Amino acid sequence: MGCGAERTFCELIVALSNILDVEENTKLYHAWRVALVAGEMARKVLPEQANLVFYAGLLHDIGGMGLDDHLVHIILKGDGVKNPEVRAHPQKGADIVAAIPGLGEEAATMVRQHHERYDGSGYPAGLKGKAIDPGALLLGLADEFDLVLRVLPGRPWSTVKETLQRRIGGAIPAELVTVLDKVMSGGLFDEVATLPALELKMFHTILNLPPVNFNINEPMMITINLFAQIIDAKHTYTAGHSRRVASYAMKLGRCLGMDDEGIQRLEIAGLLHDFGKIAVPRAILDKPGRLDEREWEIVQQHPGRTIELLNGVTGLKSLARDAGLHHERYDGKGYPYGLKGTEIPLGARIIAVADAFDAMTSRRPYQPTRTFEEALAMLAKGSGIQFDPAVVAVADCLLHN
Repeated sequence: MGCGAERTFCELIVALSNILDVEENTKLYHAWRVALVAGEMARKVLPEQANLVFYAGLLHDIGGMGLDDHLVHIILKGDGVKNPEVRAHPQKGADIVAAIPGLGEEAATMVRQHHERYDGSGYPAGLKGKAIDPGALLLGLADEFDLVLRVLPGRPWSTVKETLQRRIGGAIPAELVTVLDKVMSGGLFDEVATLPALELKMFHTILNLPPVNFNINEPMMITINLFAQIIDAKHTYTAGHSRRVASYAMKLGRCLGMDDEGIQRLEIAGLLHDFGKIAVPRAILDKPGRLDEREWEIVQQHPGRTIELLNGVTGLKSLARDAGLHHERYDGKGYPYGLKGTEIPLGARIIAVADAFDAMTSRRPYQPTRTFEEALAMLAKGSGIQFDPAVVAVADCLLHN
């Protein structure tokens, strides 16, 4: 059974998971492997919760988004247990997942407890035995499997299994390790152990994503607004940025005479315009001084990533360029593609002005905070150079409620 009418929602969850697993130019695929392995085990022992286990697996490390390094590397280095931010990530992730329609508290519990261990050796709460959610134990076992596989690439399942059993000891119930052995021996190992096979497995899974059950109206807009908060949480200084950009873009669109459908497109594109920035390391985003050449190259990749992510979401594909091309310049000297004038979609030209206006009037470590009037003057200076003159011409509407 596919995701049906909720496909766009499901694909948006996948897009968020994918960007969380990008490290500069490298895709780690950690969340996908955990989701596929845990979901397959759940179909054997928790069939009624298998879909929730899958989506919880995709998002199990979302609470670690703001760390200086990916959790996989931190834990493999042995630095995780003593790091307070690492120990806090399951609860932070659970708080986010609990707010996502269709996932809610059940999936949040799995995320909160995925580092708890059956013998009481886990974190953050040191739960033991049956106090731990069964789905969380499946996520924990799949997580450990992925870590071992990274240490032993190219090795057969028998070798990986032996190392995994030594690593976990009594931390995972033996019967769940047996279930893992059965699904791996039944062909799953060959599907997830190597990158080409894993990508093929992902492709087929995306074609037929598991459904979710909603109990509220308009789950998409609630989720998109939540994602905007997640995007902004990557910075220490941009709380509310995406929401403000969306509001400014909507005001500009109305002043330009756009219809209701166009305004709604601007709202969504504005909320998600920095989606790709989740992959940019926090140390670069928060750097108070000038970026070096490598750092600037990494920053310049984020609009393209936004477009790539939204192109993978059926219901949002049509506004991917509106969201992702807001760093193109009217004179053709922007990025990522160097588009010029009306080669840049109108939505992106509007969001470019909204984004610049908010950046100038908000606290940023790399520039002084300007008044609204000063920001309008700066927009006027950039008219026809950085910004579309027609959009700048109506920008004084941003001064009014």
